[in-house]
Amino acid sequence: MKHPPPAPAPPGHLASPYVPAPRAGEMHDWSGRRYVVGQPARELAGTGRAVQAARAVAAVAAIGSLQFGYGAAIPLLVAAHGWSPAAALLPFAVWALVQGGSAWPIARLRERGLLPPARAIVIGALLCAAALATLGFDGGPAWALAGYGLAGGLGAGLVYHSSVHTVAAWYPERPAAPAAWAGAGFALGAAPLAAGLALADPAHLAAAPWLGAATAVVVAAAGAGLRTPPQHWWPPETDPRDWALRRRDEPVACYDHSPAQAWRSGALPGLHAVVALAGAAALLDVAVLPMLLVERGLPPAAVAAALAVLVASSGLGRAAAGRCGERLGRRRVLVVALAAGGAAQFGLVAAALAGSPAVLVLMAVPAGVGGGCCYPLTRTLARDFFGSRDSADIPGLVYSAKALAGLLGVGGAAFLVALAPNAGPALCLAAAGLAGLGAAAVAARLRRPVPIRTLPL
Repeated sequence: MKHPPPAPAPPGHLASPYVPAPRAGEMHDWSGRRYVVGQPARELAGTGRAVQAARAVAAVAAIGSLQFGYGAAIPLLVAAHGWSPAAALLPFAVWALVQGGSAWPIARLRERGLLPPARAIVIGALLCAAALATLGFDGGPAWALAGYGLAGGLGAGLVYHSSVHTVAAWYPERPAAPAAWAGAGFALGAAPLAAGLALADPAHLAAAPWLGAATAVVVAAAGAGLRTPPQHWWPPETDPRDWALRRRDEPVACYDHSPAQAWRSGALPGLHAVVALAGAAALLDVAVLPMLLVERGLPPAAVAAALAVLVASSGLGRAAAGRCGERLGRRRVLVVALAAGGAAQFGLVAAALAGSPAVLVLMAVPAGVGGGCCYPLTRTLARDFFGSRDSADIPGLVYSAKALAGLLGVGGAAFLVALAPNAGPALCLAAAGLAGLGAAAVAARLRRPVPIRTLPL
């Protein structure tokens, strides 16, 4: 006797497991999340989603020099323009404040359809070019504050946040690894320039406008072709119901939190503290380590090698964070990396004071990994804790703590260097070690928010 086939589920309800998944249409999983199983990426964007991800990574890689190259350029700015080291640090502090603080406003504008990623990246390319051009002219620190700090910070924020969002939107079934590669490109693209600046002469700053023009061309060319999928889009080759029910070490959030619910849970303030402390340590490395090595009289080749290893380790740490987090647990990997990076800061100080290039390069590896892996892991933890289908601006809120990191790290470094010119750089790296260890301690206490519902008595 043949049984009749099961009746199709009503619209908006979970279909029977004995009914094949439709190739198009809106579906809900066991927790009520919406999935719009739509057209393939090639029909929506004209290219495969791997091409869209590669465009975003290229755009991010081209602007990485604004963060990772500035510290290496500080000795050149001091020699070429006659600025004090503390004054040379201030534009970078403003840059980090604006670049990190713009994450949430950009996410809100994007969610409302007012700032599509392609438009944001093209605008950001022009602002980044103007920022780099300001370093080639001796207009004084105030000129650099406006051009590099404000314009450059906003431009880098537009490019970075829009690119990372685009990559994650095209891979909703595994957003951690592709978005981590976008962050890795941010550092890896700047490693050659950071090393080259350590070998450059002050006269080479005159080429900064040409570097800005080349950066604008690459970023605009990569960003102009970016397309984003519709909201809640899901690739048709993957069944979202199977994805929602699959076993994993890091299960998805029990429901999608609003920003207010995420903040009240206590987990979002904890993630903010981790990003602020770990980001301060990473920015201190970038800003102060070149200054300390030059002051200690290390050969330019040793300075270049240390900076190249530090920046490359930051990029590779971001790339490896996603895969290691999937296998070993994201919170566990984050705690170990931050603790190792914090301890390595004291090794950097000792190696610099002792004049040991080999130990310096060795300590630069965990220091770079600890500072780099913080961002992709906290972004993914935010998705694990609070959901992502209806709370896409929460990762932007987490990243915005980098603004506080800029104030604490680079702003604090400017104060210490002005207060104690001789001992200031070493004290800054020691403070970076304390910040890294503090971030590891806070990360160890992070817990997934679990809703508690009780029956009325």
